[in-house]
Amino acid sequence: MRRASVILPLLGSLIFFGVGCISFSSNGSSSVSGEGGVFKSSDRGDSWVQKVAIPTVGDEVRSISKVDVVALAQDPQVADAVYIGTADDGLFYTYDGGESWQQPAQVSNGRVSSVAVSPKNKCIVFAAYGNRLIRTEDCSRTWEVVYLDPRQERSLTSVQVDRADPNQIWVSTDGGDVLRSSDGGRSWTSVQTLKGPVVELALNAADGRRIMAATKGDGLWRSDDSGATWKYLSEAHKKEFSGSTELVTDVAAGVSDPATVIVASRYGLIHSRDFGDTWESVPMLTPPKSTTVYALAVDPKDSNYVYYGTATTFYSTSNGGVNWIPKTMPTTRTTTALMVDGMNSSVLYMGVTKFK
Repeated sequence: MRRASVILPLLGSLIFFGVGCISFSSNGSSSVSGEGGVFKSSDRGDSWVQKVAIPTVGDEVRSISKVDVVALAQDPQVADAVYIGTADDGLFYTYDGGESWQQPAQVSNGRVSSVAVSPKNKCIVFAAYGNRLIRTEDCSRTWEVVYLDPRQERSLTSVQVDRADPNQIWVSTDGGDVLRSSDGGRSWTSVQTLKGPVVELALNAADGRRIMAATKGDGLWRSDDSGATWKYLSEAHKKEFSGSTELVTDVAAGVSDPATVIVASRYGLIHSRDFGDTWESVPMLTPPKSTTVYALAVDPKDSNYVYYGTATTFYSTSNGGVNWIPKTMPTTRTTTALMVDGMNSSVLYMGVTKFK
């Protein structure tokens, strides 16, 4: 049981950019042709439509069709407000369900690994932007740095906002750090440093004191007391499910059933119904350790509906993995972000990446 508690001084909220409608595709291209960006389904993944348009003046046509998407987030209060983080092209957002996209003027390059929207205020959004956590409180008109990792080579990997208390914010880094703010981002406490890079944080939807950290090589850890103490969860299942602590790519936590957690790793998929105390293998159409799951999503209204994507195939189940339906991807790119609409479970968003 390891713990750490270091109060980090306020680094100063620096308002550093305004908003614009920067319209471009990755690599400087303005062409609408491309298989990247975002795809949207209105029938639980049976069919997909690419949603990449950027509004422009005149006859010019621009899009995000060549952008690599690594993160998706939805406003819990407004279904059509969706945010995407990209591998190299900053942050984009839509207020019309993907029909058109806009971009904050100065978040037009670099990696945005994770985005979280306040559950109580639709205009407050946090984004993990390189080694910084940035925040807007005015619907993306202006942004400020609320946390800066002094190590330039470090990157923030996940940001989570407590559903019950939006002043409670969690972030993780690729250096194994887990940090918490209890005042909306004005000050930060380092609560844990794990051995491997933290890939994802999963916050319990019913109890914000309970948080799970998934690492790239050190398995899964959980705190039940806001980070004061930590429990290693992987000792048993790393033996039973060989590879389950290696190459963890995604974690999906239930909302209607907060104790549900599904983890994608080199092994495949493992499932917990008690927020990490016990684990079981999720049956898949492919044998364990034979394919890589790059993105994973659980229906927030019904955790029996689970979706995941591999390099070539999209899979869905309506009965918790008893039966899977494979679908050909709508693109040759790889699914790297999946999200189920929190207000309409028939609607799914898929972000894709072209791996080099």
